[in-house]
Amino acid sequence: MKIGNHVTLKFIAIWMGLLLMLISNGNTASVREVSLNEMLQQSQFVFEGTVTAIEARETSRKRIHTYVTFEIMDIIKGEYQSNIITLRFLGGTVGDVTMAVSDMRLPQEGEHGIYFVESLERLQVNPLYGWSQGHFIVERDVTDIERIMTNRRLPITAVMDKMQNEQMTPGKEPIQALSKGVVRDLVVDQDKKSLTVDEFKRVLYERIGRK
Repeated sequence: MKIGNHVTLKFIAIWMGLLLMLISNGNTASVREVSLNEMLQQSQFVFEGTVTAIEARETSRKRIHTYVTFEIMDIIKGEYQSNIITLRFLGGTVGDVTMAVSDMRLPQEGEHGIYFVESLERLQVNPLYGWSQGHFIVERDVTDIERIMTNRRLPITAVMDKMQNEQMTPGKEPIQALSKGVVRDLVVDQDKKSLTVDEFKRVLYERIGRK
């Protein structure tokens, strides 16, 4: 199908705007591998919830954002006055126009998961800390036990000790690496069973000092 010049220019404008946003964004967590401790410390709000609605809208500046609404089941860190929260992600489809953001995997309707929200006030390309790293999916196994997965549905089988993960020597900063979509101190193994949701949440509670 032949695309008109105005549509082509529209896509160019969208991508130029996105590129400028990514370049000017001081937070590099979207591409940098992070630790579980960092995510817990730097995320303003961490919760377990279920996606109840998804809506894409186009703004007056010709950008598309997708609004994902969750029912909050449990607050792990932070405070929120309602049991419903809506997060805004850059990208989506409105009519026959799609704006795609590389490596962005949005929560899906009906999805049950644990979400690390970097800021409740600041608008970002992806509100989840470390993009896919702060996005966990909960799935039931054949025995009806809820287990924790990465957002690419890789089973999380263990969490390394928090000191074990500090890749540094005295007087030096931790080694920086690009993210592969998994928090660096989480162990994934497709041949083993994932941690249960309760086991994973227990680790999170211990790390933030919550009983």
